Amino acid sequence: MSVSQCLPNVTIGYSRGRLLALFAACLLLTLICAWLAFSWQQGKGVTTFELAACYIGAVFFGLATCRMLWRLTTAREPVVFISRVGIRDTRLADETIAWSAVRKIQIWEQRMQKFVVLKVDPLVAERFAAGFLTRALMSKAFAADSVVVNAGGLTREVGALLEICKHYWGAGRPAHLDDAVPSPEAELEPQPVG
Repeated sequence: MSVSQCLPNVTIGYSRGRLLALFAACLLLTLICAWLAFSWQQGKGVTTFELAACYIGAVFFGLATCRMLWRLTTAREPVVFISRVGIRDTRLADETIAWSAVRKIQIWEQRMQKFVVLKVDPLVAERFAAGFLTRALMSKAFAADSVVVNAGGLTREVGALLEICKHYWGAGRPAHLDDAVPSPEAELEPQPVG
């Protein structure tokens, strides 16, 4: 029995504690922005830009608070599935990315937040196209053939998720043909038949 057949399937879901902390942080920032916006309206010496920034912050963090509340109430099932066949992130798509299609796995850090990035075959990457904002941020650091697995709010840290992915990737992908040693018969010149 090979090592890849002994690997158990790994399921990763949302962490209630982390989602609750994110919800509390978003709610606090929403309240601070709204308080500043409404209290500065009566104050003098406040620029229109500062007032607009507070209103925009209140709306942005308010939407983030609603999203975290939605995740808290609906996140009961796992969202990332890792097996010897591949990895599936239901937040991206319901398809599994086969380990044979993954070329490289690495961590990418953007503004103190870390992500696991899978560099995959271009045809596979098209099926897992991210949103506009993610593509705009990723285009600076990576090519279009990358799939981002966000570990924010999950039960596993980014480092642990990276190690699990690398372990399963090493066990689940076939040996590369370009690593093979050429056979001595291929180096012989053809001899004329006489």
